Amino acid sequence: MLGGREAVRVCIAQISPAYLDRARCIDRAEKAIVEAGGNGADLVVFPEVWLAGYPYWTEGWDSQLGQWAEGRQWFFDAALMVPSEDTDRLGAAFRSAGIYGVVGCNEIDPRPGVNTIYNTLLYFDRDGALMGRHRKLLPTFTEKLFWGSGDATDLAVYETDIGRLGGLICGENLVTPLRAAMIGMGEDFHVAVFPGAFSLHEGPQLEEWNNSGAFWGHISTRNHSLEAGCFTIGVSAVLNPDDVPDDFPYRDQMNIGYSRGGSQIVSPLGMPLAGPVEGEELIYADCPAAMIKAFKAICDTTGHYARHDAARIMVRTANGWQPATPDYASGPEPARSLSEAADRYEVAEDTVRALAEEYGIREL
Repeated sequence: MLGGREAVRVCIAQISPAYLDRARCIDRAEKAIVEAGGNGADLVVFPEVWLAGYPYWTEGWDSQLGQWAEGRQWFFDAALMVPSEDTDRLGAAFRSAGIYGVVGCNEIDPRPGVNTIYNTLLYFDRDGALMGRHRKLLPTFTEKLFWGSGDATDLAVYETDIGRLGGLICGENLVTPLRAAMIGMGEDFHVAVFPGAFSLHEGPQLEEWNNSGAFWGHISTRNHSLEAGCFTIGVSAVLNPDDVPDDFPYRDQMNIGYSRGGSQIVSPLGMPLAGPVEGEELIYADCPAAMIKAFKAICDTTGHYARHDAARIMVRTANGWQPATPDYASGPEPARSLSEAADRYEVAEDTVRALAEEYGIREL
């Protein structure tokens, strides 16, 4: 449990980015990583597309052409290539501090001739190596104007020496099968990143600042912790208006009123250990292994409280569809066909196919 540790200290870097300035963002990240490591953190997490900024403006067919084109160039130039010298810099900072990190970024497709930008989470280990990335599967509402859709092949939970680490991006935390998959893969820490803490029902704007319980992200993160029996790191962005360049064409047409933080760290019982916090701050919480152990004794949704004979979640991986279970619990690689299954267990293929038909089992 948690790599044998009694507790793991996590940190949320709820700090303002240098908006759409990739190099200066990484400068700020390096400082925050060093500070978090110096304060004993084992893991530090940055908000949704923190590097180098969420698109807080609106576009449409009635956009002013010059403004639109210039804004798009800013957004394009600030996107991160993975891997690159930029990711090497981030990795070096995590290696120097000796801690794990999760960084939200605008990631540009690295394939030659492809220029799609994704809303991405990057996962670094304490040696600075990039463990993997997750691209948001389906951008929400007007986000579809800015980002391409990811795929489920990068939906993963990473085995580390502080526990099993996974995460989802903003609205993905409302997609029940996705959360169930992360739970099924055995998260100890779930990262949930957002562009701010906002209400969708108050008005006059669609997204209005709310740090008092009406933000659905606060509800979702608490619920996920309770269902998973894990710690959830709910990371909400903060953007200081002074960090938006004076010459950015949409500077005065951005809804950043709700980007004031609101991050929280939630225990397996669904109760916050820290936050929600408003304003720029490095937020810490010590996450005891005993909390997971105690709750799992009551409701282990990936163990004795699971009924895989009644319902199960499948995840599409590079090897095809697989049950959402931790690698260590999944047993042998499943057979890819009924013929392979028959051959593996030395049973007549006709018998296997007859049983499969009786029980409604289809080939993968």
